[in-house]
Amino acid sequence: MDEYRAYLLGSDGHIRERMELESETDEEAVAKARQHFNGGTIEVWQGVRIVTKPDDGSE
Repeated sequence: MDEYRAYLLGSDGHIRERMELESETDEEAVAKARQHFNGGTIEVWQGVRIVTKPDDGSE
């Protein structure tokens, strides 16, 4: 399992909430973050590598 960090961003682009999670794949980490934050704009990181750029959760 790899360690990830996910951030919920506000409309101003600032971090509103943060979570740490473990996942087998990038896709699983993104899915977990979307479910946890229940929509909204998120970023997911693994170390210094960005996994997702900000999105609106509409995918």
